[in-house]
Amino acid sequence: MYSFEGNRVVRDTGAVFPIFNAPIGYFARGRLAGAVSAAGGVGLMETSSQPVEGVAAEFDTARAMSEAPIGLQMFLRVLKQAERLDAVLDWALDGRTRFMASCVGDPGPLMARIHGAGVKLYHQVGSLAQALKAEDAGVDGLIVEGAESGGIRGERDLQTFSLLQQVRARTGLPIVAAGGMADGHSMAGAFALGAEGVMMGTRFISCAESPVHEAWKQAVVGAGATLRLNIGKPGVSMRVVVNDYSEQVARGEVAMNGNPYAGPFMELFRNGRTDLAMVGAGESAVLIDAVKPAAEIVAETVAVFWAEIERLAGLLTPAGAVSR
Repeated sequence: MYSFEGNRVVRDTGAVFPIFNAPIGYFARGRLAGAVSAAGGVGLMETSSQPVEGVAAEFDTARAMSEAPIGLQMFLRVLKQAERLDAVLDWALDGRTRFMASCVGDPGPLMARIHGAGVKLYHQVGSLAQALKAEDAGVDGLIVEGAESGGIRGERDLQTFSLLQQVRARTGLPIVAAGGMADGHSMAGAFALGAEGVMMGTRFISCAESPVHEAWKQAVVGAGATLRLNIGKPGVSMRVVVNDYSEQVARGEVAMNGNPYAGPFMELFRNGRTDLAMVGAGESAVLIDAVKPAAEIVAETVAVFWAEIERLAGLLTPAGAVSR
């Protein structure tokens, strides 16, 4: 029997397994984060898509599902624009969590306050330059996201395979790999490239506890391919499931006009209207063949991860032995 004892991500988060759900706005709310934490992973709840009162209610939902550690994530740019950053920090740093994550913004001005509360902070980055800037800001770890992800990306962003190696060569911080992570095989590959944890977005978007409409989940499960489309801003694109609607967008029959979904997101999220908005998903959608509970996803990921580590270890030939 194997464990992750000594793993720095497990140390910092207090989880059993270094497996995160991606803290995507609207998706990563209480029920999803609570289910991941209850399964031994790092349930990571977003704090940016609603006022603090709503975030607190979602946290109560997650806490009712599990006494395991639950992390909180801050989309810094969004929180600053909404003038909610201080309120979120006041609420988050009152002893309810030992781990936070951040993205899109400078975490430097927050570090003294966060560390003063005894909390660890990992910052999400998509390039070596961002990683080094975050390290200089004093973060405790990095979430390194490759261009396989379903989120909004730049056209020059590196894929996870290259980005992880580039960042690992320049920093000794713990790394959580994101982008293309969906199972134990990808987790083993990420660890071979220098990661100590993985973050899954599309896999948990399509899990049983995800709040998104069932039609979105089934679109992911049935995805034969994804494509990345420019959203109307130079060099900026988003990855989506290939279906009739996204093909119309790709042919120029539907204008995106800076809208990542090329249509009303909430009609898709709440009502399953895949004919009105594009279904965001990472490349890993093609690896997902069923909607499963978060606990099953975590358990399968861990089992396959250790099986892959054993398989790779079996390739070693003892000194003096003759390989065939």
